[in-house]
Amino acid sequence: ARELASAGFNMVLPNMLWGGRAHYASDVLPRSNTFRQHGDQIDQCVAACQRHGLEVHVWKVNWNLSGAPADFIQQIHDEGRNQVSVDGQSHDWLCPSHPKNQKLELDSMLEVAEKYAVDGLHFDYIRYPDRTKCYCDGCRRRFETQCDQKVANWPQDCFSGDLRAEYAQWRCDQITKLVQAVRVKAKQVRPDLKISAAVFGAYPSCRESVAQDWPSWIKAGYLDFVCPMDYTQSDPQFMELVSSQLELVSDRIPIYPGIGQWRLSEDRTVGQIHLARQLGADGFTMFDLTPESIRSAVPAIGSGIGKKKARPPHK
Repeated sequence: ARELASAGFNMVLPNMLWGGRAHYASDVLPRSNTFRQHGDQIDQCVAACQRHGLEVHVWKVNWNLSGAPADFIQQIHDEGRNQVSVDGQSHDWLCPSHPKNQKLELDSMLEVAEKYAVDGLHFDYIRYPDRTKCYCDGCRRRFETQCDQKVANWPQDCFSGDLRAEYAQWRCDQITKLVQAVRVKAKQVRPDLKISAAVFGAYPSCRESVAQDWPSWIKAGYLDFVCPMDYTQSDPQFMELVSSQLELVSDRIPIYPGIGQWRLSEDRTVGQIHLARQLGADGFTMFDLTPESIRSAVPAIGSGIGKKKARPPHK
């Protein structure tokens, strides 16, 4: 925290919870080995960052069950709450349309806001894995009921047939439903809490591929800032993505383009920060903070560009 602050950073987005594990004293999700071995990570992070004037926006990996205990994953499968691909294969992701999963995701994020003096909640993986999911039996029932549609040839009618467009919108609605619920409930807990999301850089293709309609969240007022994941080594492509995103956001909220520092040299990391500012972005996020980046990219930023007036967050 001290080194980040001295380099000009003003915010961290620490990854503290997933779909089935938490690195803090959660009463909602299984507590991780990291928590058991090293203690409450949110508590320690907030204490360190407050000493050095850094905001803490806790980052959740939504839906994804990676790293969850085997018995928890088995329970999800037994209850029919996991995702199923169009070819009938089960996957270790929570099905977004299942009411219990919506509640689990909501409750876990609200728990963070209620227990800790954090500055915000940050969505990641707030989407489906890809277009081939989810086509579980529960999705069929809920789609038919909510959209008043009978699917004669499941799942092909919804995947590539006459109902493809309706099902694509319905998938988007399941993701948006959680974003809206967290926004409304978290603001009731802490009106000053900021809600943000890491989102796919290329739009509108991400609506179809992963059901992530993030511009609609911004138009509806669900986000306080957005972090498109513009992780490219190509400066022209980075500029094209940021320019498009600025047009989509249209000054409604701040935009902090995500820079893929892990795949860039120090000079190109600094170069993309400069390009983002030149294009009119409000800041940037840098992915990711590691022992290597704290020794290389962070000091490089702090030697000059990090000292400018508009100071960036760090993811």
